[in-house]
Amino acid sequence: MTHPLQAAWQDEAAERAYLNEIEALLHAGELEKAHDRLLADIQSLETPLAGQCASLSRRVEIDGWEEMVEAIAAFEGEPITALHMMLSNPKDLAFEDRDEVFEPELELAFYTDALFAFSDSGREALLTESLLPDRPWYGESEDIEAYLDLIGLGNFNTALLRHKRQYHFRDEQHELDKANGLDPDIVPLPYIEFMLCAMLRGVVWHRAVKSVVETEGLPGNIPVIAGMFNMKVDFTSVYVPTKSKVIEAAPMADLNITIKRNVIDIPEEVSGSAIRQNTVQEPEPKRGLLGKLFGRSKAA
Repeated sequence: MTHPLQAAWQDEAAERAYLNEIEALLHAGELEKAHDRLLADIQSLETPLAGQCASLSRRVEIDGWEEMVEAIAAFEGEPITALHMMLSNPKDLAFEDRDEVFEPELELAFYTDALFAFSDSGREALLTESLLPDRPWYGESEDIEAYLDLIGLGNFNTALLRHKRQYHFRDEQHELDKANGLDPDIVPLPYIEFMLCAMLRGVVWHRAVKSVVETEGLPGNIPVIAGMFNMKVDFTSVYVPTKSKVIEAAPMADLNITIKRNVIDIPEEVSGSAIRQNTVQEPEPKRGLLGKLFGRSKAA
């Protein structure tokens, strides 16, 4: 039985329109709608990957947020005004080990207003800026040592990296599919599966970012630019915390200090010589080896 998308996506414009609709839902903050639409279409395929998708979102989360927030708060340079989170797969992967799991890489960049006025830009303006290619601020991060881990996406990401039908060349695929006994007038179901699952991977990543940004917050409500690279479907969007994360300084320990003075009780009638005899003499400070050598040479 032919799936409706197999016939519809034979027109490349229809496939592009579908992807654009999912991306528009991301930009509008409607991640649940994007997720539910993709999940319904994937499950209707009844293909091997469909079973992994239902519980995927519940397993994916970002770890290390609290430590990253503390690193931002402790930064002594210009104020951090934007955070860039980029999810990617390495370009050169070796697939010799069939059991190897490929976790996507999560990179961070911390920006100030030096190259772009992030603090003066609303969400829509920053989203428009982030969608432009080759911006001068891309990757120009301040030197902050902080790391995050994306947990729960490794197996699904690996399945997509090992997928056998990641491309469909409409100008040449017609004859190839016909030669292999496939219907040349429809898009192969495995390609539909791959593309829908690649879109879902992006939506799940963005849901994880949106969730941690809104629940945990960031100092000064700085915006977060979430992007993707080398993942076949690369979605970019911007998320703004709904609350500011305040880092409280650790309370100082109570210090019970008693100050003692060298005070000598002097009788009303006493001679000056007696006072000098009872005066406390400060011990000569100890000197290190270099101090002793220089002191000796000066005495000589």
